[in-house]
Amino acid sequence: MIESLKKYAVLQEVIDRCNSVVLEILRKSTIREAAIALESFENGGKRLRPALLILTSQVPDCKPIDDIESPLLDLAGAVELIHLATLFHDDVIDEVDIRRRSVSARVKYGSHASVLAGDFALAEALHLVERSRLKHTMPEFLRTIRVLVRGESLETLHKFNFDLNEATYYEIISEKSASLFALSCKVGALSYRSEYADMLGHFGWNLGMAFQMIDDLDDMMAHPNQTLDCDLQNGYISLPVIKVLSNLEDGHKDRLVKIIEEGDFSPANEVYIVSLFNETGTINQCTKGIDKHLDNAAQTLHRFQPGEARDLLFCIIEDLKNYTNNQTQNFVRFAASG
Repeated sequence: MIESLKKYAVLQEVIDRCNSVVLEILRKSTIREAAIALESFENGGKRLRPALLILTSQVPDCKPIDDIESPLLDLAGAVELIHLATLFHDDVIDEVDIRRRSVSARVKYGSHASVLAGDFALAEALHLVERSRLKHTMPEFLRTIRVLVRGESLETLHKFNFDLNEATYYEIISEKSASLFALSCKVGALSYRSEYADMLGHFGWNLGMAFQMIDDLDDMMAHPNQTLDCDLQNGYISLPVIKVLSNLEDGHKDRLVKIIEEGDFSPANEVYIVSLFNETGTINQCTKGIDKHLDNAAQTLHRFQPGEARDLLFCIIEDLKNYTNNQTQNFVRFAASG
């Protein structure tokens, strides 16, 4: 999804340093959950959130991104551990079998171990925040963890809710996903130039909203974008489904609801669903919403002087735009395949 994280050697070097902080923490403990967390962490991941924290910390003063001090790396490791904790908990809530193309911890070690591994990762994240000794960061982390929990709770309350509206959907993804992006960017700015913290936090929020909307398109069904997830099977009603349900006549609406309720996501039914999206213009409407958030994020960056970190953040935005365009084409091709 984001080629910039692999394309630029200087950024990969910074991510490697963030990884080292997390690996140090996970390898210190001898409890089983630490080993489970280590195994999951080493299975991969984009490491986007720690990369954003590092980049936004350097934007205000146009600092080179290889000029990173240890306290900042601790914060970057903390946001990645919080993200890891949410994945362990999501695996249990959603009964996920595959995580990062490997068997999930829930399947391999059981739900109890997965939950405890998530708790362990969360506790170690807060330890890293404390270790950084950077002012004003702990309250931001604690506030965001509360928001994350509220967002996850709201999402589970609305499983299989076919009357879910767009406002509630946006509230869910703002709290369960975009809030951690906002935290990453805000505390990055807080570490050096606090007067830009809210501005860059808003940049992160817009980026996180777009990222989650893209992810929802990817994971909505198994086949169109060749993912291993199917959120609809778990009853999660994302923006495309909300939009299409509001545009369908009773016959098609009833059929779509029945498919989702029965979990009958055969290739033929997925082609039918995607055809409904294309005929009603739903996918295009969603991609316009994604582009709007990405454009808002870009507008924030334009307020800063050009520099290495700012340029790389623009590259991340461009990668997400390109990926969204490819998604749209995939849906069109998939519908035509039927």
